[in-house]
Amino acid sequence: MPDPKPAAEQNASLDLANDPKKGSIRALRALNFFIADVQNGMGPYMALFLQSSVHWGPARIGSALAVGNIAQVLAQTPAGVLIDRLRPKRALLLVGIGFIALAVIATAFLTTEPVVMSGQALIGVAGAIFPLCLSAIALGLVGRQKFDRAQGTNQAFNAAGNMFAALALGAVGYYFSLRWMFYFVGILCVGAVLCVLRIKADDIDFDQARGADKGADDAAAPSGSVWEGIRELLYCFRDLLKQKPVVVFLISAVIFHFANAAMVPLVTQLLATGVGTKQAVLFTSGYMVASQLVFMVVAAASGRLAGKLGRKPLFLFGFAALAARGVLYTLSHHPAALIAVQCMDGLGAGIFGVVGVLIIADLTKGTGRFNAAQGAIATAQGIGAFLSNSVAGYLAKNQGDNFAFLTLASIAAVGLVVFWVFMPETRASAPVS
Repeated sequence: MPDPKPAAEQNASLDLANDPKKGSIRALRALNFFIADVQNGMGPYMALFLQSSVHWGPARIGSALAVGNIAQVLAQTPAGVLIDRLRPKRALLLVGIGFIALAVIATAFLTTEPVVMSGQALIGVAGAIFPLCLSAIALGLVGRQKFDRAQGTNQAFNAAGNMFAALALGAVGYYFSLRWMFYFVGILCVGAVLCVLRIKADDIDFDQARGADKGADDAAAPSGSVWEGIRELLYCFRDLLKQKPVVVFLISAVIFHFANAAMVPLVTQLLATGVGTKQAVLFTSGYMVASQLVFMVVAAASGRLAGKLGRKPLFLFGFAALAARGVLYTLSHHPAALIAVQCMDGLGAGIFGVVGVLIIADLTKGTGRFNAAQGAIATAQGIGAFLSNSVAGYLAKNQGDNFAFLTLASIAAVGLVVFWVFMPETRASAPVS
């Protein structure tokens, strides 16, 4: 009788056969699945809910999403600093899950502007915590040599979770109501908590989790007050920003998310306008599943290819896919066409989600500041996402959706050129002091 497990999972299981930390590694994979279900709250369904059930316009919806982005931007660098200094990293994950649960339940019961905005802020803070903390725990569990494949596998599980969330939330929204989606996300938070508790704290190597070489004097464990840690971090950033690759990657992260973040909300609003709320829920689920299926395959492959081909070729391909996607959205607004084009979201997002973290690990090798650097890059991403939602919402309202899509595609093309011309390959980078 054939094994029902997917091939990727079988291969991953074989790698863990003799690993003493296999229980924690498997729990982390499951956690990536559940975190994907809850980390964005309602995700693109939030725009659909605010438009269809609360009757907000595009500009107001863009403002609500922007609040979450602002909170995420403000929280990311402090979160990175905290993760580098904090040994009980599981506790921070539990705090983030609690923020998500509080936000979605409060929004479901009290759909007022202050509650929606506050909920988006909490979701933004949680969104700052999750990716940094999950990457740190993965690095602490498997070490630098196995991190490429581990990150690819974890992102594949994350994509599988997004697919499940799309199908489940779509079914709940279609057969019950959009408001019931909030309750469902709250229930999924329980599964995430159980996964966190199954990761053994003793299995997470503190030095590895922050990118430090054991015994390195320049990467000694952080100590002292929080203010001393912040001051130390500023000195570290000063040194990092003296390096051209770090600056180029920061700029590239801003551009990538400027071009990418607003595309999904714009597509969701197009569907709601064209086919009505009920059908829009189904179509939104359809394109989320399609794009996450692509994401899952691309993420798993990226972890392997990044070690063979290098980081730069894959990242350039991600920029190219993003630019092409923006142009293709303008060719037809038929639901089938929008869903087909949305599959390309998995290409760019899958590559950035894996290769972006590997580039950060390359640039901070041996410094003990992996998570602080992740926070800085994530802040750059958040700035890009904030600009994307704000600018695209304004352009869609005043110039039309096609103009907004073409603007985003042009921004992606600029990012491709910047990364191609100025960013070196980082796979064999020397440690940063």
